[in-house]
Amino acid sequence: MTETVCYRHPDRPTGVRCQRCEKPICPSCMNTASVGFQCPDCFNQGVKSIPKTRTSLGGVARGNPQVVTLTLLAINVLVFIAIRTSSSRLVNDLVLVPALVDTEPWRLLTSAFAHVQIFHIFSNLFMLYQVGPPLEQMLGRARFTLLYFLSALGGGVAVWVLGNPLGATLGASGAVLGLVGALLVISRARGMDVTWILAYVAITAVISFTFPNISWEGHLGGFVVGAALAWLFLQETKRRRSSRT
Repeated sequence: MTETVCYRHPDRPTGVRCQRCEKPICPSCMNTASVGFQCPDCFNQGVKSIPKTRTSLGGVARGNPQVVTLTLLAINVLVFIAIRTSSSRLVNDLVLVPALVDTEPWRLLTSAFAHVQIFHIFSNLFMLYQVGPPLEQMLGRARFTLLYFLSALGGGVAVWVLGNPLGATLGASGAVLGLVGALLVISRARGMDVTWILAYVAITAVISFTFPNISWEGHLGGFVVGAALAWLFLQETKRRRSSRT
């Protein structure tokens, strides 16, 4: 009588079969299922077929809802330390100068991670920490990351197109205002109180157009891109929900 062996390990006799495909499996290949055991192939297929948990705005839900926010905070702080402890060449390589974008396009994004003054980085990162986690929880990591970087890029492009060609712009304000714009659109759509958001936007607008050396172009570009992306996320979420009904 032929001895039954594991389909993955022919040198191992077994008397157990997979509950789904009935292939013989040894103890090393047994995966506990709701009923009996499954082979690795069937078990992996079952895991892939489990629907992913979605956030309220269609992103993939993760365990820690502020991993991306904390990572962005850390990157900004590390770049700030590097700038403060190095020569001026580093900040000169990161800062956005519109006249240099044609040959050095990375400045459109790297400038959003560069800060020189302590108050500047503190004000930006404080607001990032305030609005980042709730947005990350609603959007999921991938969409939140996309929102932040596209808002930063939107601010950079606005400075490139509308700003002084020889002016120098830096800071995460455009990216942060993109988050604020997104939170405003989402909160408004959900009927939540947006008084403090409108107040923050109004104060920022007054400061941007009143005080010198503040890039209203970057603020405006980031805010518009963030608000537009949030609207697109909302429309996509509505479409997905309507397709299920």
